[in-house]
Amino acid sequence: MRRSWSLQDRTTTSVEKLPTVLVVGAGMAGLVAARLLHDSGFTVTVLEARHRLGGRTWTDDRLGAPLDLGASWIHGADHNPLTDWCRSLGIPLTITLDDERYWYENDHGIERSVIWRRAWRGRWVAQTALNSAARYQRLMRTLGRDPHLSLADVITPVLHSRWLPDLDRRVVTSLVSTSEGVQGAPAQYIDIEDWFPGEAHGVNALPQGGYRRLIDDVATGLTIHLNHPVEQVHYKGAGVRVVTPQQTFAADCVVVAVPLGILKTGRIRFDPPLPAAKTAAIGRIGYGGEGVLGKLILRFAHRFWPADKQWFLSLPPTPEGRGVFTSWISLEETAGAPILMAFTNGLAAANFDRYASDEEVRDAGLAVLNRMFPGKVPPPTEFIFTRWLSDPWALGSYSYPAVGSPLADRDHYAEPVGQRLFFAGEATQTVDFGTVHAALRSGEQAATAIYRHYCGREPSAGGAPWR
Repeated sequence: MRRSWSLQDRTTTSVEKLPTVLVVGAGMAGLVAARLLHDSGFTVTVLEARHRLGGRTWTDDRLGAPLDLGASWIHGADHNPLTDWCRSLGIPLTITLDDERYWYENDHGIERSVIWRRAWRGRWVAQTALNSAARYQRLMRTLGRDPHLSLADVITPVLHSRWLPDLDRRVVTSLVSTSEGVQGAPAQYIDIEDWFPGEAHGVNALPQGGYRRLIDDVATGLTIHLNHPVEQVHYKGAGVRVVTPQQTFAADCVVVAVPLGILKTGRIRFDPPLPAAKTAAIGRIGYGGEGVLGKLILRFAHRFWPADKQWFLSLPPTPEGRGVFTSWISLEETAGAPILMAFTNGLAAANFDRYASDEEVRDAGLAVLNRMFPGKVPPPTEFIFTRWLSDPWALGSYSYPAVGSPLADRDHYAEPVGQRLFFAGEATQTVDFGTVHAALRSGEQAATAIYRHYCGREPSAGGAPWR
């Protein structure tokens, strides 16, 4: 039975004629906004440039199992609306434990905590430098100055400290690489005050069957036009007109829920132009450029890695060699097949995405696996490498805390224009940006803002499956 996501209170008489709404983008943010408004009685049409739903959530079956090529995890799954949504649909979650990670070299695995204890000097020096720099930057801001310190500014001297033992240097390098991975950007672009996101420390889980099951659920009953890239949004006078190559759509208001990179490049033209403060904020928020997280997914004829381990790490050989598939996770439990997924990040990820062939990327990943499990790695039967940076409808993975971009930029990005243009997407959020639940919240916020404006009352808290 289809569940109603209505924002209307059951005891409230519905408004006789509700406005029409266009939603640009059929990712999580756009679909959530569309479904909430549609089920509340608004006439809603969704326009999507791609031939599929989901945006940067993309569950793919090419390797014989449902695999998420974009967003994979529910971060902070013990207090996340996505967890409640999965529970309502009966979707099991596979918990991935952060503490149970092992570094492998020459077929010998060592628990991460052991390596960390051995490299205590490097970790202490790095943490001291990071904390001191963050305090200094905060102090300078209270004095009306902004030194714009990046993670690279602070950590590069530590990485090249000659007195540090080689193990300590490699462990510090792995910490930087991890930051570049979870933030989806090279160290020179990451603000020192937010170099490592809090959600990465929490309970993280993979929805079995992938995010597709949530995307299919939220899209139920919606009018969606695929292969309709929006080129222009006109909002002079009353209402809005949205132009695609196929036709022009008219409505009372529009929700723009495209990846931030689309707005940064000006691919959608607004008439009149967006306010200068919003345009400047969009320009400063970290997204794309060389900021990307890449995934390499390999399927093998059989498992050659330990069955009782989930995460496998390889210490970067040098600071310059970081970001090249040094973090691996077994997907055998969730996919039901011998599949490994690895990550590339930082400048290495951008170079792989733009300049390397799929085969070159595969071979780079296999070279790391052979360092970890020498003589045991068979050729993969199939593989996939993601290229979100060169994807024309993404132009990156997700937003990150860029040097010189305060959180207020995200508030400016999210602000409606004339109560006719509304904005949604993970990059509009000041908390947990870069995550699927941030996209969900942004879609909900856009829908409730539209409901509040046109209906003249507060929406109901019920309806949505995470409520």
